Amino acid sequence: MIAMGGAYVGKRRCKQPDRMIRGGERVAAYYRLPVTMEPPEFDPAWIVADNRRYLVADKPAGLPTQGRRDADYMAFYELLKQHAPGYVGLHHRLDQDTSGLMLFARDRAVNADIGRVFREGLADKRYLAVARGAWPFDEPSALIDAPIGPRREPSGTRQIIDPAGKPARTEIALLAQAEGLLLVAAKPLTGRTHQIRVHLSHCGAPVYGDALYGEPADGGFFLHCAGLAWPASGALPAGRYRSPPPRRWRDALPPAFQDHASLGTGEC
Repeated sequence: MIAMGGAYVGKRRCKQPDRMIRGGERVAAYYRLPVTMEPPEFDPAWIVADNRRYLVADKPAGLPTQGRRDADYMAFYELLKQHAPGYVGLHHRLDQDTSGLMLFARDRAVNADIGRVFREGLADKRYLAVARGAWPFDEPSALIDAPIGPRREPSGTRQIIDPAGKPARTEIALLAQAEGLLLVAAKPLTGRTHQIRVHLSHCGAPVYGDALYGEPADGGFFLHCAGLAWPASGALPAGRYRSPPPRRWRDALPPAFQDHASLGTGEC
């Protein structure tokens, strides 16, 4: 449990089995049964770019960005820190089942600059999504402008369209459609939790394989950050990167999607 990241001294995670405990310190252990540790294998191809200022990585679907309270060894951020020696600073997240590009700091001096890029909406994030249903708009592109807020449920907290929620806007465009599925390009203009998933579900075309806001699918979950760009900001140089979706997309989707340029180059 210590190696998995489920042991805490006070409020801090502790991975040192020989850490001496002082009188009055609170020790806690969190775990899920069965207690098993199966570290994922790291693929060097996940690192797209690495320099003294920043690192761009392509997160695979299935790995959480950060660890759970009872374990962090399988988290993408933790794996990066193990296989990319030196400082790695986290600034944004992708959902566990979402794949694609992420930007990390390599120098503490650029933390404030990267934070400003995301806080001020200067990061240009382009997603590819496969949705189930009919295209809900008359035009091939649309702006979804619907506020999002959390709702507590017995199974946990989920995001919903809520007039009292925070403003949320997503640009979407239809790229292809076949067999009851849509290939959609999405650009979030705000950064709300599960924003693309909630907005597409709200329009009647949930992300294919999204059990929380739609329905599960045999082929998995189909949401991928295919493009990430940002302007120069202070010590942070400008960057622009693209990533094609995982190979399983081409294996699981209709031929009309497999032949689409977006699945071949990641452009959207």
